[in-house]
Amino acid sequence: MHIEQIEYIVEVAKVGSISKAAENLHVSVSTISQSITSFEERYSVQLFKRSRLGTIPTDQGKKVINKAFDVYLKLIELERETQNHHDSTNNQLSIVSSPSILLTYLPDTIPVFQKKYPNVDITIKEHLNILEILKQNETDIGFISLNEVHWIEWAAQYKNNFYFDTLSQGRLCACVSKDSPLAFKDSITPEELLDQNHVVYSSTKHVYENISQQYGPLKILYDTYNTEILKKSVQSGIAVTLLSDIIMKDDPSVKNGEIIPIPLTNYEKANLTYGIVRSKKRNFSSQARDFIKTMRDQIEK
Repeated sequence: MHIEQIEYIVEVAKVGSISKAAENLHVSVSTISQSITSFEERYSVQLFKRSRLGTIPTDQGKKVINKAFDVYLKLIELERETQNHHDSTNNQLSIVSSPSILLTYLPDTIPVFQKKYPNVDITIKEHLNILEILKQNETDIGFISLNEVHWIEWAAQYKNNFYFDTLSQGRLCACVSKDSPLAFKDSITPEELLDQNHVVYSSTKHVYENISQQYGPLKILYDTYNTEILKKSVQSGIAVTLLSDIIMKDDPSVKNGEIIPIPLTNYEKANLTYGIVRSKKRNFSSQARDFIKTMRDQIEK
């Protein structure tokens, strides 16, 4: 049994809705639903009746929920006591992020958060292996970008060590010049990429390797973490590149029509998940909670 399960059960009972509870707690609906289902299966008890009219406690569930309320109140007291001490001695917020989230959500979130918490020092580390960094138990939040297949696999494989929660969904796109013969296509398949020259965003190297294994070798000119160099190569028409639609959606080169992002289809790993990962061994500070809330608010905007 985890503290989050108690919190989810109590909130659902209070508001009578899983979706409303998810909104109040700033987590996804699936996170709460899966957590409650896991609790029910482990203890062989049905807590709620779910219907389109709401989520209502069962007779058996009411007894458990009443106990959960008592536990929850004690947890709040304990958290307040420890948090007061923690917040007074620790004004640090440590974050590890995949490169794609550094390019998208973090730049909008950080100034808003710092305005609210001017005394909190934020340290951000860019890394491709988020879980390895979080295992060291010195980092508050990890932000990760994975294809949907791996996200589901990791959430199941590492559920005993980490909390996983979805921020948003995206999709891989082939970014081409406005003058490319591909520019007028509504979608593009991996096979259609084989005859193109490619410049590779280094954090997506594994995608090119996977496509090459499945469909044949791709023509790679170079790889780099510098997105400006990538975009210049695409704009000039010498190559195409694969990037997330979220990275490119607000890019000036896309808005002015110089680069055309085309959704990649017929590829099982084209769907992307942007998510939050936290270690279950590390205290979830009020600063970390509010940073995540701030990011979700910015994404909604």
